[in-house]
Amino acid sequence: MKLYLIDPHDERLYKNNLFNTDLDPNFITIKKVREYLLKKGIRLDSIDLHPVEKADKIFFIDYNSFSLFGYRKSYYLQLCLNKKIVKKKMNLIIFECPVIKPENWVKKNHRYFSKIFTWNDAWVDNKKYFHFHWPQNKNGMRKKFISFKKKRFLTLINAHKTNYLPDELYSLRIAAIRYFEKTHPQDFDLYGVGWGRPLSLKFAYSSLKRGFNFFNFLKDYCQSLKGFPSYKGQVDDKYATLSQYKFALCFENMKNIDGYITEKIFDCFKAGCVPVYFGAKNITHYIPKQTFIDFRNFRNFDDLYNFLKIIREGEYNDYLKNIRNFLNSKSMNQWYYQSFCRNIFLK
Repeated sequence: MKLYLIDPHDERLYKNNLFNTDLDPNFITIKKVREYLLKKGIRLDSIDLHPVEKADKIFFIDYNSFSLFGYRKSYYLQLCLNKKIVKKKMNLIIFECPVIKPENWVKKNHRYFSKIFTWNDAWVDNKKYFHFHWPQNKNGMRKKFISFKKKRFLTLINAHKTNYLPDELYSLRIAAIRYFEKTHPQDFDLYGVGWGRPLSLKFAYSSLKRGFNFFNFLKDYCQSLKGFPSYKGQVDDKYATLSQYKFALCFENMKNIDGYITEKIFDCFKAGCVPVYFGAKNITHYIPKQTFIDFRNFRNFDDLYNFLKIIREGEYNDYLKNIRNFLNSKSMNQWYYQSFCRNIFLK
C-alpha cells in the first residue's frame, strides 16, 4: 500500500484529526477522500504520523508561511527540505484565495513543489499548475424541499470576521446585515460563529496578513459592540437551517477572481434554498445561471430586496427544479470528491 502524507498546517488537525467528523462535521469531505483512497490502495495520513522519508507523496494544504517579518517556510516544509525529499514527491493544494492566504499566490513560494493544484483558471497550464473543483459530497442533500409557503424569507450563515485587502467581501456581508436589520428586520435572520460578541482583539494579529488597518479594525470593533439584532445563534446543522429559508446571501470571501467557487453555493443547493450569489467572476461558466440569483445584477440592496419580494411560488419552484436538475446532472460529477481524488491524488 502506498503512503501519502498531508499537512493541514493546523496543530489541531494533526494526529489524523482532519478526518474526524466528531471534531467538525465539515470534515466529512476529506474523510470520504481518505476512505476512497484506501480502496485504491493508498493510505492518507497527516504528516506528523510518519517519517517524511517514508512517504510516496506529500501534499501541503495551502502555503501557510506568514510571519510579521515576511514569508517563511512552515515546519514540515522545512523538514522535507532538510531531509532532501525529492521535489517530485512534493505537491501543493491551493484552497484559500488571496485575501485569506496571500502567501499562496506568491509564485516564488511554489518552487519547492512539482505540482500545484488550484481552482484558479488563469494559472492552469497542465504542466505545473493543474485545475481542481472545490470538492463536494452529498451529505445534507434533501430528498424533498420544504414548500414555498412554509419557508422564512432570507438568511445569512457565516462566521464573523474582517478583512482589509482589495476585493474582500467580508465588509459587504456586514453591510448587507446592517441594511436588512434596519429596513426589513422581519425578513432576515443571521447565523454563525462570532456574531454574538464583539470582535476579538486577538483577531487583530491574525488580520495582519489580510491588509490589517488599525483604524478600520477599530471601526469594525466599535460596530460589533452594538451587537447584531438579527443574530439567531450558531447552527448545529447548516443544511437543516438553510432548508427553512427561501433565499440565502451567499457571498464568497473574495470577488473578481475566476474559478473561486467554494462549498457555499452547494450548501444552498443541497438544502433547497436559492442562493443570492456573489464571488467568482465566471460563475456561470460552471454553474447554470437559472439556479441562483446573481447579486451583480442589482444596483443596491433595495433593488435586490424588491426583486426577491416579487418572486412568486411558481417562479421560485422553477429555481428549485433547475437546482435539482443540476445536482443530478453529469456536470455536477466534476464537483464531487471522487473527481477531486482522481485529479489530485491519483494523477
